[in-house]
Amino acid sequence: MSNNRKSGLSRAAAKVREAGRALRGKNAPLSNLTGVETAAEAPLPAADQGIIVDIGMNDGTDSYYYRKRGFQVIAVEAIPDLCAAVSKKFDELGLDGVDIKNFAITDSDVDEVTFYVNKFDTEWSSVDEEIGSRAEGAEKIVVPAIDVSKLLKDVSKQIRYVKIDIEGLDNVALAQIMSLPDRPPYVSVENGSSDMLQTLYENGYDRFKFSNQKYTHYQTIPPYSPHGKVFDHQFPDGASGLFGEDLEGEWLSYEDAMKVQKGLNLAAQHAPNNLFAVVIGWFDLHAKHSSAK
Repeated sequence: MSNNRKSGLSRAAAKVREAGRALRGKNAPLSNLTGVETAAEAPLPAADQGIIVDIGMNDGTDSYYYRKRGFQVIAVEAIPDLCAAVSKKFDELGLDGVDIKNFAITDSDVDEVTFYVNKFDTEWSSVDEEIGSRAEGAEKIVVPAIDVSKLLKDVSKQIRYVKIDIEGLDNVALAQIMSLPDRPPYVSVENGSSDMLQTLYENGYDRFKFSNQKYTHYQTIPPYSPHGKVFDHQFPDGASGLFGEDLEGEWLSYEDAMKVQKGLNLAAQHAPNNLFAVVIGWFDLHAKHSSAK
């Protein structure tokens, strides 16, 4: 998630302590994975709703939610310790249907890449040293690299939604998703930009929504949702939240969405000391393909 997402927010101090413990290996970095039931208390639905791709899994909160909705999940995460911790937690819960892939996404044709694990908040980690080293610096590690289109090519017809939330290379991940043989019906990108909005439109996405991530914890799954099992759910801070038809509001045209996007960009650019994110919020851009029903 971006620096805008956290700066000035009251939970920053807790996140510092959590990130520090996680990086030192003192506890699994899953403390904000709230509402976790045991398999005996809440049997999971069959994973028969198709595939959701979680690019930027971090602590597994979103992947866990998608699996509970009845989807298979392919979760991509660069930090090996996070992959191991989330895998262990899901195994303890008897959670099947989540395939965790330990890769960083890059636009270079390499097998490995240097990755900067942020010491303040693992969510700020990045292949970009400047981005990954914000606040208290970063631990430099080497991780496997991948073009995500190669990972997903053979299952592209089954993908229902792709969530992209990685630091600094969201546009690269989006371009790789757009090169798949089949476009997913729904896509979201964190802190969407005019360029990413245009990329989506040029690849057949013609309806858009903006989700204010400051208020994700107020979201509830609508009873009419077409996206799998419906249940009571409390999204923790930092979760990506609802997607697709579950989001409130009407879908916007490309022209109207571009006006909104440019307005958001301008406001964020001119607000001093991150004031826009603190007062107004930060936004994920959601897109719906023209072929989606």
